[in-house]
This record gives sequence, C-alpha cells and structure tokens, in this order.
Amino acid sequence: MVTMTRICMSFKNILVAYDSSGFSNRAFKSALDIAEPNKSKITISTVITGVYQPSIGFSMKYAEKTLEKHKKLIKKIFLKLESAANKKGISLSLKILHNPSVSNAILNYMNSHKYDLIVIGSHGRTGLNKLILGSVANDVAHKAKIPVMVVK
Repeated sequence: MVTMTRICMSFKNILVAYDSSGFSNRAFKSALDIAEPNKSKITISTVITGVYQPSIGFSMKYAEKTLEKHKKLIKKIFLKLESAANKKGISLSLKILHNPSVSNAILNYMNSHKYDLIVIGSHGRTGLNKLILGSVANDVAHKAKIPVMVVK
C-alpha cells in the first residue's frame, strides 16, 4: 500500500503567465488555490508580442490606437481576475510585457524580480505542432531558476 504525503510549500510571490486562454484561466485558478492559505501575492503577466508584417517580418511597432486597444482589453480581463482574487483575500497585480518572444519576456521579468513560483498553462501540443508552434511552457520550465507549475 502506497501512502501519499502532502508537501506544503509556502510561496509568497507567484507569477502567472496569462494569455486569456482556457489553459491560462486554469493556471490562474491553480495559483489562487496555492496562494489562498498564505495570502500570497500574485502577479499576472501578459505579453504583447508585436505584429507580423510579411514585408518586414516581425515588428514590435504598433499603431498607438492598436496598442491602447490591446491594453484596454487586457485591463478589462484583469478586473475579472482581480475580483476573483479579492474574494479570497489575495493581492493581485498586472504586468504587461513587450517582447517578440513570450518565454523570454516571462523569464526576463522573473529574473529581475523576486518570485517563488511561476504558474503557466500548457496547450499540450506534441509532435509537429510543438515543433512548428513551439512551447512557451516548456521553454519557461526548462530555463527558469525557480519552481514552475505547468497546468493543463
């Protein structure tokens, strides 16, 4: 008979990679469950990657109107997340990052701040889809210097 021992770690500062997908919503809910017992702080990080233009390739240059529209939408989504966190007594902040590489943006931000845990959703891609589309969760999990929780 195998018995399971529950290991409780105290994570005071949690970074959640968020792209508003169902996967990142599950990651956020998991982060809330981890944060609640210790009233940990959670930072939601979302990455604006830029625009692909066939003539010049990938560009971080957005028209000001487009950038403001993206930021307004992100802040609207954040208010819903903040409401869920407030119900559990958890402090929530938002960080909008700009980088053509989502994983590099998350890792660079994590490295310049003090976090105990990264929580990230995974699309669960395999095979050719993973090769073509890449895996942000996989890249973050392999390169982060702190624990990473990947939620499917």
